[in-house]
Amino acid sequence: MPVESAPFATELATALEAADEAAALIAGRAGADRVREKARADLVTEVDEAAERAIIACIRQRFPHDAILAEETAAGAAGKGRRWIVDPIDGTTNFVHGHPFACASIAFADHAGPAVGVIHAPLLGEVYHAVRGGGAYVNGAPLRVSLVDSPAGALLATGFPFKAGKGDLDAYMRLVADAIRATHDVRRAGSAALDMAFVAAGRIDAYFEIGLAPWDIAAGIVLVQEAGGRVTGWPGDPEGGPLATGRVLATNGRIHAWMQELAAAHGGSL
Repeated sequence: MPVESAPFATELATALEAADEAAALIAGRAGADRVREKARADLVTEVDEAAERAIIACIRQRFPHDAILAEETAAGAAGKGRRWIVDPIDGTTNFVHGHPFACASIAFADHAGPAVGVIHAPLLGEVYHAVRGGGAYVNGAPLRVSLVDSPAGALLATGFPFKAGKGDLDAYMRLVADAIRATHDVRRAGSAALDMAFVAAGRIDAYFEIGLAPWDIAAGIVLVQEAGGRVTGWPGDPEGGPLATGRVLATNGRIHAWMQELAAAHGGSL
């Protein structure tokens, strides 16, 4: 679907333009070697900060009254109403080390939740976008989740709760071990946004993680849902969904019940 005829056309065009500006900074890498730690292994570079400023400026130009929740400034609110949820570089550790799995992730949400998602991965040459009711695309080509209907034939993705207070890493690794035993394998790309984009693209069949922030997954939620997949929290989570709890299951839909069973078997220990 052409951008100009999509639902939320102006919001989508703004997100794409803002992501383009951030992607140019990511690809240029000026300031990538100027790194500080917000916490152990939680990195931020001058590129993150410059990309976030560029994204916010682009949004403010067209939507000056919308709230903005952005990783490096944590400005705005993640509640109800019109809001933008921004990660200027998802996969900063990858970016610092020259690993190509890094992207800008921008979502627009309204009272019903995420409505527009854009994930731009310049080092992979891929731009993903999705709009509620308008489908999901990569570089203009439609996306569809995989047809895998058994965990035995599935490839999964996850991330690890390496930040303090985000979960018990040892307990989480027991969950990962069970997932590996039941499937083809489990991947850890280091970018939640790209993991969800890859579910939408059918490259992986399910993604699970805990300890996430809204900006890690908001854009990916739209992509997975519009590509025919399913996104939920973990069994037993309080109300509010993944954006509130930081715990997400994103699948092709066909193995979602199995993923819920796996998560339920370990969730109490995390």
